Amino acid sequence: MKRRYLAVSIILLAVVAGFALIFLFTGTIMRSGSDTIPGTQEQTSGVIPVHTPVFSPATVTMNTSPEPTTLATPPLTVAAGTGAAYPYSVSTTALEQRVHELINQQRTDKSLGALSFDPALADIARKHSGDMAAQHYFAHMNPAGQDPTSRATAAGYICRKNYGSYYTYGIAENLFENNLYSSATFYSNRETVYHWNSPEAIAQTTVAGWMNSSGHRENILTRTFDREGIGIAIASEKVYITENFC
Repeated sequence: MKRRYLAVSIILLAVVAGFALIFLFTGTIMRSGSDTIPGTQEQTSGVIPVHTPVFSPATVTMNTSPEPTTLATPPLTVAAGTGAAYPYSVSTTALEQRVHELINQQRTDKSLGALSFDPALADIARKHSGDMAAQHYFAHMNPAGQDPTSRATAAGYICRKNYGSYYTYGIAENLFENNLYSSATFYSNRETVYHWNSPEAIAQTTVAGWMNSSGHRENILTRTFDREGIGIAIASEKVYITENFC
């Protein structure tokens, strides 16, 4: 009985004192970490190999599974502030370019050719990110039933690579759902304080998340891809990032 009174007294004392309660968003099945709101990676979507009969098949060396790579997730650069306004100036096109630069850093580190930034492919990626943001979903397949290649075809974009004995058709895709803030502190006696992620932190953690996932990393390090498009949309605190390859 005395223990029950003691517990109640402690709880009442905490409420009266106005202690801060920190709510940290933990990950689900494809997320990691307990101190941040980590981004969510969708399963990768790849191209479709189509085999065609030829009389003299050429010897083609395709990219094999890349060496396991671990890219450390950098510490988040945060700025504390209320939820009234995001404290950083963020341009989605500038953020797209920064993600593209970081992707090419990963490729050049593996002695692979840099990917060119394809405006048409980027437009397809932007439309998918915008659609996910508007309709509140996160998947390669959109509500209309279109996968990445179907979306590209509908936009008039055809990615077909001929290797002599066979060819591949379609685009590959990586997705990431990042966040404008890493955590929020709720106070009982004053305004909530958010710990905002800088645009650089968003770009870095996105690429780190992909590189630490075998399927996403394989898309990034596929030797025969020579171009990509990055498309980003922001809705509320979510940052939807689509990366398309050809």
